[in-house]
Amino acid sequence: MPKFCLRLPSSATLALLIFTTGCSPLSPPDTAEDQTSSSLTMVSEQTPSTCPQIDPFTKAITKATGAANLAQSAQSPQDWDLVVLGWLQAIEAMQSIPPDSPKRVYAQKKVAEYFKNLDIAQQKAKTTSSSLPFASFNNPIFEEQLLLYLSYIAAVGTPDVLIVGSSRALVGIDPQQLQQSLAQQGKGNLKIFNFGVNGATAQLIDFQLRQLLTPDQLPRLIIWADGVRAFNSGRVDKTYNSLIASGGYQRLIAGDRPKLPERLPNTTDACENLPLSTVSPANQATSIVSREATSERWRLTRVAFETSSNPISTPTNRLLLTQLTGTETPQRLTLVSNPTGYSTLAIDANGFLSMDGKFDPKLYYQQNPRVVGRYDADYQPFSFSGKQAVALESIKAFTQQQKIPLVVVNLPVSRDYLDSVRLTRERQFRQLMQRQGASGGFIFIDLGEQWVNQNQYFADPSHLNRYGAAAVSNQLATNPQIPWPQ
Repeated sequence: MPKFCLRLPSSATLALLIFTTGCSPLSPPDTAEDQTSSSLTMVSEQTPSTCPQIDPFTKAITKATGAANLAQSAQSPQDWDLVVLGWLQAIEAMQSIPPDSPKRVYAQKKVAEYFKNLDIAQQKAKTTSSSLPFASFNNPIFEEQLLLYLSYIAAVGTPDVLIVGSSRALVGIDPQQLQQSLAQQGKGNLKIFNFGVNGATAQLIDFQLRQLLTPDQLPRLIIWADGVRAFNSGRVDKTYNSLIASGGYQRLIAGDRPKLPERLPNTTDACENLPLSTVSPANQATSIVSREATSERWRLTRVAFETSSNPISTPTNRLLLTQLTGTETPQRLTLVSNPTGYSTLAIDANGFLSMDGKFDPKLYYQQNPRVVGRYDADYQPFSFSGKQAVALESIKAFTQQQKIPLVVVNLPVSRDYLDSVRLTRERQFRQLMQRQGASGGFIFIDLGEQWVNQNQYFADPSHLNRYGAAAVSNQLATNPQIPWPQ
């Protein structure tokens, strides 16, 4: 973890260092997990009618000083949320210095520093998060995606379009890119969420749609993005078997549905920004934030990952993401058994996991074994008849009953992946889906072999990187077969 500056005896000295050297916020003291933290309460010294106009540079330094001060004593997620808000406000103020100002060059350097501090504060807010508000489903990515989906619904409403599937869907369709492409086609204002889950099969998708989600949590269109592996009934479905053996599943079928705790809305203040230096310890934290600041926090979350500690693929495990730099304590997901190694800190607000690496076979196979289809457990043994086929029929019947269009997308794979065994199964799968799609129940879109010679779109032989995900999203937006909600 990058070391912070040493603690200083006074906030005045701290403010001076932030102004002159760009010191990172001080590290909070290490505490035991069960230690009770004191929360921080925002205290407004201004009334809406007396909000002063101040120089943006001075405002930025003040906000940065306040955020650094708060970081010294922050312990709870609410405390760190206030630190995050402080850095956001500092960034906003410093960025507003006009290009023709003599302070502009210096201000841009400060913005870059503040982004680093914001990233650290965001990670601290994550690592101090409380436990899940529902019982475990034996799949950390599933749990975090469910938690995010419920929070997404609480924040912006049920999505119009829901993407489901395995890790290939999780990294293979970018909802924000899809939204932008649809807007360019005159289909704007659609809400899209990616509920991809590592290892998801037809059985797990059936569970998601029919048992997990309530009718008011269902979208108006479902895009099931995956490939032949999700429909293989011959292999053992470890992901689904683990889920139905979980406490979360048992609670669900007993009627205890996963949900988030209800809280009263946060109060707001007419002043755009409150001085973060006026913070007092209290037992309860009351965040007084402006609507502008709240939306800025959502907007800048993704920017922070793109400008500082972007996760990358490690050399030892395909699709294993390195822990983001700057955190002493692993985030909650890395403290439990997580077979994929995914870090949900990298999943964006729409449920998408962006992969940056580009597949280079020469380098990839120096670090990873080459597994041919004959010995791939996802393909051996193999059958299109069985439990996954039953689940597919169940999904078809359910979506027809709910009058929700279902689009099945066969995502691209690389030529390196398609050896003779996998290629045979790929083409059998295409024929099966085309026949079933023609008989009604879903729309089938086959992209499986379209990029067999374009490794720049892949993170590994069978998973797309963010460039491939963006390209697929653009393709889907212009596909006339898809009945996008009006």
